[in-house]
Amino acid sequence: MSIDDKAIGHEGFSILSNGETGKIAMMIESCKSVEVSQAISLFGTELNKVESISCDMSACYINVCSEELPRAKIVIDKFHVMQYVYDAVLDVRTRIKKELSGQLSKGKEKTEQDKEILRKLDVLKHCRYRLTQSPEKWSEAGIEVMYQVFENHNELSIAYNLTQKFKKWYNISNHIKPKTKIIQELHEWYLEAKQSEFDEFKSVVKMIRKHENEIINFFECKQTNAKAERLNGKINRFISNNYGIKDKDFAMYRIANYFS
Repeated sequence: MSIDDKAIGHEGFSILSNGETGKIAMMIESCKSVEVSQAISLFGTELNKVESISCDMSACYINVCSEELPRAKIVIDKFHVMQYVYDAVLDVRTRIKKELSGQLSKGKEKTEQDKEILRKLDVLKHCRYRLTQSPEKWSEAGIEVMYQVFENHNELSIAYNLTQKFKKWYNISNHIKPKTKIIQELHEWYLEAKQSEFDEFKSVVKMIRKHENEIINFFECKQTNAKAERLNGKINRFISNNYGIKDKDFAMYRIANYFS
């Protein structure tokens, strides 16, 4: 199963969906722990059949899953975890840009140093999305851009390598490794991130440590929130094709018929 939040109109919904069928099992107009928990509890003993459930790092959903699905392994969605890691390296890039901008002279006339700083800023502007990609996805032009970036900013090179090492650790092919080995490699990454002394990675390491068990469950359950995200996309297209929601109750009735 998967549980995710969904904004429809001005309201927030929680959607519990079946990962095998891609269908909605429950849709409730609330994202509050107590109300979501009360709704899920209506399934009664059927909840004992749930072997695993994926969700984001929302405290609401983690608490609900822990209380109402005691037999299910909770799997933190890989996409959300990687987004935190990528945000850290992008924050390093943002900090470098601010530091460079602060070095520009205040006068209207640009010095040779200003021109060099502006050149570096221009190159940094073109590397944002490449910092969230693996090197093999870079084009020839992209490789040249990243070569210049890493030559000018060694700390950005170190931060990027940290994200790629974590991404390699997170590869589903590693599920064949013993769990002890997976944990050991993750703890080695913690140490490397700490030794880098990047403030941007401190909160990331703290977050991963907090949800370590649920993140590592990915290798056993091999589950993500991808199908839940696709279901959200289908609901978006359905609403768009019907020019929005005029009668909410009727719209919910139609969504139930199409997607549950």
